[in-house]
Amino acid sequence: MNKNLKGFLFLLKPYKKEVSFAFLATILTNLLGLAFPWVIKLLVDEVLVKKDILLINRLAVILLVVFALKFFFGFIREYLFSSTGENVICDLRSRLYWHLHKLSVNYLENTPVGSIISGIIGDVESIRKFLFGGAIDFVYSFLNFFFVLTILFVLDFKLTLVSLLFMPVFAIVFFKLTPRLKKKQEFVRAKYAGLTARLNEVFSGIRIVCGFAREEHEAAQFNSKQKEIFNASLASEKLGILLWMMSEFFSSLGLVTLIWFGAREVFSGRISPGTLLAVYSYLGMLFFPVIKMVVINNYYQEAAVSFERINRILDEKPKITESKHPVRLPEIKGNIRFSEVTFSYDNHSQALSGINLEVRESQVIALVGKSGAGKTTLINLLLRFYDPNEGGIFIDGYNLKELDLKSYRSHIAMVLQDDYLFSGTVAENISYGRPGASRFDVKRVALLANADQFIIELPDGYNTQVGERGVKLSYGQRQRLSIARAILRNPAVLILDEATSSVDSETERLIIEGAYKNLMAGRTTFVIAHRLSTIAYADNIIFIDRGRITEAGRHFELLEKKGQYWRMWLEQTQSVPLAQII
Repeated sequence: MNKNLKGFLFLLKPYKKEVSFAFLATILTNLLGLAFPWVIKLLVDEVLVKKDILLINRLAVILLVVFALKFFFGFIREYLFSSTGENVICDLRSRLYWHLHKLSVNYLENTPVGSIISGIIGDVESIRKFLFGGAIDFVYSFLNFFFVLTILFVLDFKLTLVSLLFMPVFAIVFFKLTPRLKKKQEFVRAKYAGLTARLNEVFSGIRIVCGFAREEHEAAQFNSKQKEIFNASLASEKLGILLWMMSEFFSSLGLVTLIWFGAREVFSGRISPGTLLAVYSYLGMLFFPVIKMVVINNYYQEAAVSFERINRILDEKPKITESKHPVRLPEIKGNIRFSEVTFSYDNHSQALSGINLEVRESQVIALVGKSGAGKTTLINLLLRFYDPNEGGIFIDGYNLKELDLKSYRSHIAMVLQDDYLFSGTVAENISYGRPGASRFDVKRVALLANADQFIIELPDGYNTQVGERGVKLSYGQRQRLSIARAILRNPAVLILDEATSSVDSETERLIIEGAYKNLMAGRTTFVIAHRLSTIAYADNIIFIDRGRITEAGRHFELLEKKGQYWRMWLEQTQSVPLAQII
């Protein structure tokens, strides 16, 4: 069996009871629909010839009962398939969504967001359209074809064979063109994914687009991609239409052959006029499913391409996995140890090399160094967004790989340099890491983050909508909300990655002083800061250069060494060019 068909059937497996009932209803609906041509045969050969009034009354009653039952079973079929379809698609979309969450941060960062959205929305929708639109009609049409063909051979074997004389020719053409149709559908889906990715980029960076007056350029790019999709879709549609028209043409040839040959059979007395009419009616019912199956084949090819794209994502193995029996720590003290940690993003150039670092409970650790030195990489390893290539990271004596990931991360809070706010209110964003927090707690942490003052001045205070990515707030305001969100989580380990880089010096001083007194006390804190004046209070300052720890100590100890930290300090505090210091 085709791999994609197996995959489609696997999606239906949890709902085999509903699908079985729907399939039974489909068979009954099909059989009931076959009664009318036979009634026509009886009407011509028995009623009209013999003028049997009693028989026509019986036939009328039978038809009424048949149509009523067909309506009933047809409704049951459509309802079961529709409800099952919605459940299956929700399952697939959820499965895809949760699998994406399990994949490494590196995979998600290197995959265009538009492509991911296209998979969750567009590809899943293509599968839904086929499975619970096209596939239902295909099954119905196939059963119809089988039942009608059986009846035709029962009515007149010879006449049926003559009528189907051209079908093998069409079958050869059909199976020759179908692979080409699939390739064209793959090309179309790829173009749509590219367009979705670009639209996401443009509207996410709309301020840059407008600020650099690039609207016309982006519009031209959009139109260019639209044209590519138009041409690709048209080529695919052209092939689909060709198959459809060919099926109609060969069906028409079959009907013409039937009329010519069948009339001669009636003249010879071998068959009755009623039989010819019945064969003609059934043959129309036979060719219609063939045409329909050809059209549905277009849906299948599109769905098959979408299913393969989804499977490529589902086949992607998470690089961060848990042990079979992960340890859940009810609480974390915050004793952290990096032991001979080496890591590279591409297995070539090392981002970190031979990192050894001991961090005691409740210490404040500052990570400093030039951009790209490896500071954020070290934090990414601590969050277990990645695993070291060599060495290990331990917290309270446990290797991070031994811990339940969700439980471990529940003890951590972070404020990143380019932190993220979600659409919703100010209060909802602050309480994101602790749903259900009281308004009192939300306001308390906003005060600690020096955010309450600007919040109460907003139109609706804490109920103000911040917009997508917090676009209605300034950068500094967004950062302060992120800091408040981290405080509310009450973590054992706190990470501040350039957390105050976008606020003015006075606000930064207030945040740092408040954070030092109210937030950092009692919890292990890692601070990445560009301005060295903001981390002079740290218990241990770690200078990282080219992935290695080159200096470590308190602020005044490092100044006395007159090494790399001292040079950076002079450059910032005395506005002396680094070249002159060296």
